[in-house]
Amino acid sequence: MRRIALIALSALGLAAQAWAAPAPRLYEVDVLVFANHLHKLNGDEHWTQEKTTPIAGFKKALSPSHGLPAYSQLALAQSLLANHPSYTILAARSWVQNAVTLSKTKPVRIMSHRDGGRLKGVIRVFQWRLMHVALDLHYTPSGGTSASSASSDTASSSLSPSSLSSSPAANSVPTYQMIESRPVALRRTNYFDHPKFGVLVRVVPYKGPLTAPH
Repeated sequence: MRRIALIALSALGLAAQAWAAPAPRLYEVDVLVFANHLHKLNGDEHWTQEKTTPIAGFKKALSPSHGLPAYSQLALAQSLLANHPSYTILAARSWVQNAVTLSKTKPVRIMSHRDGGRLKGVIRVFQWRLMHVALDLHYTPSGGTSASSASSDTASSSLSPSSLSSSPAANSVPTYQMIESRPVALRRTNYFDHPKFGVLVRVVPYKGPLTAPH
C-alpha cells in the first residue's frame, strides 16, 4: 500500500510539473538611432506640411540605462557609422523584456541631445503572433528646438501607420517624426527608414540576467 501511495504522489508531482506555468520568454532589444546627412536622399520631398503629433506614453515610459553590449552586432554598426562623415549617432540603447501583448507592454523612452541634433520618442516591443516593434520618434537637427517638446504626451496610445511629417520649430529648423509599427525578424537587423534619420533594431532571445529598463 505504501509503495502504491508513493507511486501515486510521484505521478501527481509529474502532472503538476507538466501543467506548471511556462517561464516568461525574455528578449534582448538593441536599438541604434542615427542622423543621416546625405542630402541626395531628400529627393523632391518638402518637409513643411504637417505638425508633429504628440508622443503617446512618453512621460510614463521606462528609461534604459545600458548602451549596446560589446557582443551586439549593432555595436559594430555604431562604430562604422560614428566614423562616417555622413552620419551622426543619436542614441544607442539595450534592454531585456518579456514577450507580451501591446496592451501590456511598456513604452521605452529613447532620448538624447547631441551635436547631431535632438532625439525624443518611445519604442514598444510586443508580441502579436510575431514580434512587433512600434516606434514614435521626433528628430530635430542641430540648430533648433523641437516645437513639440511641450506637448509630448497624449492620452491616446493608438499606433498609426508609418508617416513622415515635420513642423516649423525654433530657428526655422523643422522637427521630423517617424511613426511606424511592423513585425520584425528575430536575430536579424531590422531597419526603419527616414530620409533624415534611421533606426536599427535587433530582437534576440535572451537567457542571461535581467536588465530591464527602469
